[in-house]
Amino acid sequence: MRVKAALLVAAVLLAGCSSSHRVSRSVPMVPWGDAVPASLHGPSVQAVAPPCRASALRVVGRGFRFDPALAGGTGTVTLRNAGRSACRLTGRPTVRLVGAPHAPLQRQTAARPQPPAFPAIVPPSTTLLALPPGADAVLGVDWRNWCVPGAGTSRLVPPRAVQVTLPGGRGSLDVDYDAVPACDTPGQPSMLGVRPFAPAPLSASPPWHAGQLEASIVPVTGSRLVGQRGQVARFAVRLRNASATTVGFEPCPLLAQVLAPSGTPEAHLLNCAAADPIPPGRSLTFEMRIRVPDDAPLGNNGLFWELDPTGAQGPEVVSGLNVTP
Repeated sequence: MRVKAALLVAAVLLAGCSSSHRVSRSVPMVPWGDAVPASLHGPSVQAVAPPCRASALRVVGRGFRFDPALAGGTGTVTLRNAGRSACRLTGRPTVRLVGAPHAPLQRQTAARPQPPAFPAIVPPSTTLLALPPGADAVLGVDWRNWCVPGAGTSRLVPPRAVQVTLPGGRGSLDVDYDAVPACDTPGQPSMLGVRPFAPAPLSASPPWHAGQLEASIVPVTGSRLVGQRGQVARFAVRLRNASATTVGFEPCPLLAQVLAPSGTPEAHLLNCAAADPIPPGRSLTFEMRIRVPDDAPLGNNGLFWELDPTGAQGPEVVSGLNVTP
């Protein structure tokens, strides 16, 4: 999964430079399909499952992977439902650092849910109401300030594991980790900011085709991309076949799009049923729609679009969309 925070900033800076070309009335356009893959449908309220127990969960991979932050680090662990039936994995667990011979006091705080980084595609949170067998969830933790009492900064004894205890006395798991934060404020507690459980992003898939496509974002009408707060904005994506072979639409790929900085990534199936194969050197234009958040900044916003986000992760294109009241 690629994090594109720098591009989000660049998109806003370049938002005023969106293409002056628009879709010609003489050029056929594949209409918007608005289909969402089945993997992104959450269960119905009637399908809420019993709470998960720790004995039914397994750690995927090597546990928490921590990345450096302004203070300490931010880590994520993936947990899999290894049981035989669906279970509910919601809320925020208790997290403790265990197994160190000498350890500082620990303090847990409630961290906000972290929005997915484009182009990661995440199922709705309702998925956790009935996490199917074999399905994954993620837990994020911010860890800072590990100061062992009586030890110098050169002799910091790390904990044995990060212990995750499920709400309601449903057991705990000891999870491995890969890094320890520095001792920034001696004598102060070790701080753990714990996020609620969240669905895991869709896993990687094989690329949907072997050809080479180029993408460009164009307005449907006028010379600029415009959208109103709280409304759906229309635009078009032109796909050009830059390879030597015809590109068809079987299997049908996903597309990912987001309006930065206030939007969250959306995933839809391309309207393949209405699309003809693209011969070498030719193009095909698809109508697109994206919802403009109610709190989107007025003026220039960054519009990101990517085809096949779980596979080839491309082509991708960045443009600008002018948000109006």
